[in-house]
Amino acid sequence: MTPVPTTGARPVDVIVRADRDAATLLRCLDTVFASTNETPFDLIVVASGDDGARIVRESRHGARVTVIGPDGGLARALARRRNRDVALLASDAEVHGNWLDRLAFHASAGGIGVVGTFTNSGGVAAYPRAGAANALPQDETAATLDALFARVNAQRAVDVMVALGGPCLYLTRELVVALGEASMVNDEAELARTLTERATSAGLRIVVAGDVFIARSDGAADGNPVDPTRNPALALARRVDLARLAASSRPAIVFVSHAWGGGVRRHMNDLAALVRDRADVLYLEPANGTVKLSWPRDGEAFAAWFRLPDDGSTLAGMLRGIGVARLHFHHVHGLPQSILDLPAELGVPYDCTLHDYFAICPQYHLADASGRYCGEPDRAGCATCLSHRHPQWPLDIDAWRALFGDFLQSAERVIAPSHDVEVRIHRYFPTLPIVVWLHPEAPARSPSPITRVVTLGHLSPEKGLHVVAACARDAGARGLPLAFRVLGATAQPLAQSPAVPLTVHGSYDDAKLPTLLAAERADVLFFPAQVPETFSYTLSVALSTDTPIVASALGAFPERLAGRSRVRLLPFDAPATRWNDALLEVARDVNLAPAAEASPRRAGKAIGVSEGT
Repeated sequence: MTPVPTTGARPVDVIVRADRDAATLLRCLDTVFASTNETPFDLIVVASGDDGARIVRESRHGARVTVIGPDGGLARALARRRNRDVALLASDAEVHGNWLDRLAFHASAGGIGVVGTFTNSGGVAAYPRAGAANALPQDETAATLDALFARVNAQRAVDVMVALGGPCLYLTRELVVALGEASMVNDEAELARTLTERATSAGLRIVVAGDVFIARSDGAADGNPVDPTRNPALALARRVDLARLAASSRPAIVFVSHAWGGGVRRHMNDLAALVRDRADVLYLEPANGTVKLSWPRDGEAFAAWFRLPDDGSTLAGMLRGIGVARLHFHHVHGLPQSILDLPAELGVPYDCTLHDYFAICPQYHLADASGRYCGEPDRAGCATCLSHRHPQWPLDIDAWRALFGDFLQSAERVIAPSHDVEVRIHRYFPTLPIVVWLHPEAPARSPSPITRVVTLGHLSPEKGLHVVAACARDAGARGLPLAFRVLGATAQPLAQSPAVPLTVHGSYDDAKLPTLLAAERADVLFFPAQVPETFSYTLSVALSTDTPIVASALGAFPERLAGRSRVRLLPFDAPATRWNDALLEVARDVNLAPAAEASPRRAGKAIGVSEGT
C-alpha cells in the first residue's frame, strides 16, 4: 500500500450510518477495524433503532464503538467534537488498507471541505462505468481495486462541483464547523445536497481522492448518466483501466476494424467471447476523424481517442504499456493509411480476416456503381471505376493492390471464411497463404412459434387503436409469443418494433386487401372495436378466409360471426391481458366451438359475454 504522510495526524471520528441490516453493518465494522491506518480514530455508529444499537453493543466490536440512537443521531454525532475531521461511512461500505490515511492526506491540503472516493455505486466517481451500478470487475476484489487505485493514482485528486453520494464522505473540521446545527438526514442524496451547499457557502472545495476505492457490499442503484466530456474523475479511472490491462495474466489482442457494425462486428464479438478467459480483447476503430481504442468487455468503460498519424507514437506507447501481443485486422474503412504501419511500430505479429475484398477492391465488395457484381474487369476497367468512385486513400488500383499485397504477405495468418474468397484473392495474389476457417457461430436456436395477429383497415381509437397498442405493450412485458400487424394506416402514431411487437403496413387499395391479407399469413384476425359496428367491410374480407377471429362482443360482430368456428368474442372494454390470452387460445384451439346462431345479444350470452359485461 502506498504510504502517505501521517506524522502528527489528529484523531478522526469515523461515523457509520446504520442504514442497512445488522449483518451488513457488522461486515462494515469488520473492515474498518481490519484496515491498517496510522491515523487514530474513534468509531461511532448511528443506530437505526434499539435493536440495531443492541446488536452493535453485543458484537465483538462493542467495546470499541460508541452507539448513538436514531433521534437526531447523525447531527448529534457530528456535534460531539467539532474540532475533528469526520469520515462518514454507509453501513455497506467496505474499506481496505490505509484508506483513512489517504483521505486525511487529501483533506490536509487546505481549503478542502469534502473528500469523496471512487466506488462501484452511481456517480461521477463510479468505477468502471460512471453513473452506473457496477459489479466488481472480473478478477478483482474490493481490496485489490483499492490497492490499485492507491498505487496508480497516489496522492492525486480532482475537484468536483458537488459532494458525491456514496459509501464514504470525508468532512474536514472546517466544514463540520460550517454545518453548525444543520439538520442532517440519512438519505444520501439529501445529505450530499446539504454538504454541497455548506461547503460552497463556506468557500471550501469538494474533491475526489483518486487513490481510494471503497466498495459497497450491497451494490447501489444507478445514478444519472454522466457525460464523459464533463467528468473530471474520468482520467483517474482510465489510469486504473490501463493498469488493470497491463497487470492481466492474459495477453492483449487488438481487433482493428471499421465502425459499421454488421457481420464484421458480430464476428469480432463472437471471437472476443470465445477467447474471453484466455485473452483481453480491445477494439480499434474510426470515430469522427479519430481512432478509438476501447475495451468491449461487458461492464468495462475504457476508451481513448487518437488522431493518426500525429498521435501514432502515443497510441503505440499505450499499446506497449498494456502489453499487446497481437493485432487482428478485420477491415480498414474509415481508418488512415498509417494504420497499416502499426504492427511494425509495435513489433508484434498480426492476422487479417477477409470479410470482404478490401485488399483487391477499394469499393470492398467487387460492386459496380449500380451495386451489382462488377465481373472483376481488367486494370483499365478498375481504373475507370475509381475515376468517379474515389477510394478512401489517394491510390490508383495498382498502388492499392501492391500495398495490400505486401501487407497480407507479412501477416502471420490470412483468414478467409469460405473457399470462394480464397479463390478470388488468389487471382491477384497467387502465392499468398490463406487459411479457410468458417466463422465460429453458436448453435442456432429453433425459433419459438409466434402467433401473428393482424388487424384490418384504418385503425382509429373507435376501431381499437388503443387496445392494439396496449396488447402489444402487454405482450412485450410478459414475453408472450405474439406479433401484431396493422394491415392499414393508423389515426395516431403507434410505438412499433423493436420497442413493442407491432408493425404497421400503411394505406392500401381496398381491391387489393384480399391479396395483401393472404401475404400476411395471419394466425388470428383481430377486431377490437370500441363502438358498435353496423356492418364492417373488413370483417367481410376476414370471413372469406378460415383464419380464427377475436372480436368485440359489440354491434354487428356477434351477429355476423354466429355459427363460425374458431371465434372468440370479448367485452369491448376487456383489459389487454385478457385480449392477449384470448388471441393465443383461439390460435391454438383447433376445436373451438362455432359461435351460436343467435341475435347479437343472444350470441354474446352463448359464449359467456355480453355488451355490458
